Amino acid sequence: MINVMIVDDHPVVRGGLEAMLESYRGFRVVGMAGSGEEAEALFRKKLPDVVIMDIRMPGMDGFATLERLKRFVPDVKALLLAGMPLEVELQRAKQLGAKGYLPKNVDHRRLVEAVEQAAADGPFQEEPLPEVPNMLTAREMSVLKYLALGKTREEVGIILGVSAETIKTHSKTIQMKLDVRNATAAVNRAYELGILRP
Repeated sequence: MINVMIVDDHPVVRGGLEAMLESYRGFRVVGMAGSGEEAEALFRKKLPDVVIMDIRMPGMDGFATLERLKRFVPDVKALLLAGMPLEVELQRAKQLGAKGYLPKNVDHRRLVEAVEQAAADGPFQEEPLPEVPNMLTAREMSVLKYLALGKTREEVGIILGVSAETIKTHSKTIQMKLDVRNATAAVNRAYELGILRP
């Protein structure tokens, strides 16, 4: 039996991962945490075989949390998940001694295999990084570029000839695709990914 702890600030994601893992034989979810701080306390109590952890959480992110867990159990086996994987995060995950770095939308069977590999102290688990420049539609790119120039939703709507509510909808879609929580973070992530150029 592989005992797993799940760390993600989204309750729906935690619940989904728990249900998925426990639908397979040989897995038991022994704890779930909604933050890095909560994960640290829970880890000391449960001592799971594998930790599945979101990278991007408010407060203490997945990397900082992993560093804290390693102080307690140096060979902690952690699989890190990201909504929008980045090369720089992949390299950092390897440097920190994580057992894998995978996209959140990874196939369930692939994730189960990665957990098994991590528990067995197998090789680092990773997937090819997605092609990102074409992930946004032409209209979303236009909205993002104007937001990057500091325009308000109302101003972008006037420029593009649509309502501010339509721009708000586009902005929310952009945020979801880039795995961020607000328009400012979306602009920053777009520069990181090379979608926007300085």
